[in-house]
Amino acid sequence: MSSGLAITSFMPSIVSSSLFSSRRANSGAEALSQSNPFVAAMNMDIAGGQVLNAAKGVSAIAKESNNVLAAGFTSAEESIKALTKSDKVLNGFGKVLNFTSNYINHLIALTGAVKVITADDKKEAAIRESLGLGTMFAAEAAAKRIIGMPVIKKVDGKRIAVAREGLYKSNPFMAKQASALKDYCATKTFFNKSLKFLPGMLKGIGFVCASIAGYKLGTAVANIIVDNDK
Repeated sequence: MSSGLAITSFMPSIVSSSLFSSRRANSGAEALSQSNPFVAAMNMDIAGGQVLNAAKGVSAIAKESNNVLAAGFTSAEESIKALTKSDKVLNGFGKVLNFTSNYINHLIALTGAVKVITADDKKEAAIRESLGLGTMFAAEAAAKRIIGMPVIKKVDGKRIAVAREGLYKSNPFMAKQASALKDYCATKTFFNKSLKFLPGMLKGIGFVCASIAGYKLGTAVANIIVDNDK
């Protein structure tokens, strides 16, 4: 895989994971201010897992680039591995974050369940969480198919990105515009930096926007149901 292809493949995951981690950390801080340490800790753990996923994507791109950046990432990874192996606390912490990074959506759903269990009004919380998360996951699934979000897998200990054909390509106009943007970014620079990353970045941002819109839609419907019930 060339460095350009690696950027195209991993950039959507890097961008979306970075944006999601910030929002999840804010949710953790909010839960802590509401005296719910369990949900706060789970949200912070998820945020850490999302940061780790972004870092793994950056590392994968760096390793495909035969330059000083790649050597720096490889050296840093080896140093971190050596440190975690020699320290039991760091080793355990690393294992938890690595597990979290592999099962983000499962833990988000579990966090929602814990929010319901610890809520004063469990019925209302159940309505809000089930609808909010349900529409969020549905919107994410639809966005992945529409924009062609690459699937990140681990094969023989190496992270690979499997291309997914976006449904937008079935529309001739959209396919033509996307192709033109990709060709433009492949040949242009900004402050002497290639713009090859831009199409992948836009995919990541689009995925995040779809996720947020899905959650807000579910929350809005939940508010109507709760208000009518009251």
